[in-house]
Amino acid sequence: MASGTKLALEQINKVSRQLLSRILAVQNKALEKTVMISESSGDKANSNELLTEHAFTKLMTQRESLIKALFKQNSTNDITHELTLLNEMVSLDSELSSQSQACKQILSEQVMIIKRSKKAAKSYQQY
Repeated sequence: MASGTKLALEQINKVSRQLLSRILAVQNKALEKTVMISESSGDKANSNELLTEHAFTKLMTQRESLIKALFKQNSTNDITHELTLLNEMVSLDSELSSQSQACKQILSEQVMIIKRSKKAAKSYQQY
């Protein structure tokens, strides 16, 4: 029978993989997306962004509470018995951090492109 510590670590790793999968999906979508701003697609994009943001928030909150519960409810000795799962959790955490940073960089570059195109459009309107 699996211990509570093992089940908790497996659940944390499962949620971490789901979160990583969503981050990679957003990252790929951002890389494929061409920068086009149109009035008609604005509302649809905003609702999709809100759904994605809600999903991220939900997964991050769930992961955080699972990790807090793991360390609050289990002794250090119990946790060290599940070293393989603990190492997987740390590895997933590291991957989440690096992919989040990469996604942040991609999105900030897109914001800069949009700002530059708005400046160009504004300067053309002056003439």
